[in-house]
Amino acid sequence: MKIKINIIKKLLFDILKKNNFSKEDAQIITDEYLEGELQGKHSHGLMAFPSLINKSNNQKTNIEIKKQTNSYIFIDAKGGLGNLVGQKYTKEAIKMANKNGVAVVFIKNMISWLRPATIAQQIAENNMIGLVINSGGKSAVAPPNGFQSMIGTNPIGIGIPAKDKNVIIDMATSKRAWGEVRKALAHETLLPSETYLNKKGEFTNNPNQADSVVPFGDYKGFSLGMFIEIMCGSFIGMPMSLQPTDGDNYRTALRGAMILVLNPAFSANLNNFKNDNQQLVNKIKKSKKRKGFKVILIPGERGLNNKKKNLKNGYLSISAKLWKTLKELD
Repeated sequence: MKIKINIIKKLLFDILKKNNFSKEDAQIITDEYLEGELQGKHSHGLMAFPSLINKSNNQKTNIEIKKQTNSYIFIDAKGGLGNLVGQKYTKEAIKMANKNGVAVVFIKNMISWLRPATIAQQIAENNMIGLVINSGGKSAVAPPNGFQSMIGTNPIGIGIPAKDKNVIIDMATSKRAWGEVRKALAHETLLPSETYLNKKGEFTNNPNQADSVVPFGDYKGFSLGMFIEIMCGSFIGMPMSLQPTDGDNYRTALRGAMILVLNPAFSANLNNFKNDNQQLVNKIKKSKKRKGFKVILIPGERGLNNKKKNLKNGYLSISAKLWKTLKELD
């Protein structure tokens, strides 16, 4: 069914307000979940919103700054929402990077934000490079040649300023995000082939049988995912390789995260930097295309094209079942 974007936005905002979120916090969270849906990232959009409400109960926690220097902040979120903690301390990191050229924020014990790319995009809009990672909660990714889930899907968000349009990278280190399983279950569709494994170590298209997912790029993807598991785990005193149990929701585990901000003005002329990045993008898009392909897309471009199209239409197509679930939260 087609629902006007402004109606969806108001509904999300009203639900959060009724759950005692402040206007400012409700707006931040509404914008993040709506952004995922606008970009066509349905598993990280509206369908994830009900679990946020069920998990958070508007937990008001006393966030503890465990360590802070001129370019380093280490935070214990104590079960606070990563959406809010991340946005607040990203602003602090940008201020620090303006003065010192670099800033890093480590967060432990947070309820997961929706996508690290949301924060990376915020950083890029402030003319900085952002590298944002977080642990994926319960393990979902099997190592190459294995089939038991051993690390999280451990996503990465990267934001790079460019003259015309910033480059925003948003990816899991698994071949496909575990949200694809939730989406397939909700819509009663099949999973992509040769991506998810059942409990016998066989590939399965059935979302009810999915027990683990393979990494992207075989050993290369798993290596990157393992690095994130460590940086957002043992490096900040968080558990690693948390094993899910039958019927368990991998999103329920508290997460660790890292936000790295780099100021290109400390090593290059900012305008030249952005112009050079745009020229690289333009060259890539004009490069030779394989037979059967009409366009070369830059990372993040498909999502931004979806957003532009949806905003022009003024509505989003969502299932009647999901809309009913959202309405029941109001």
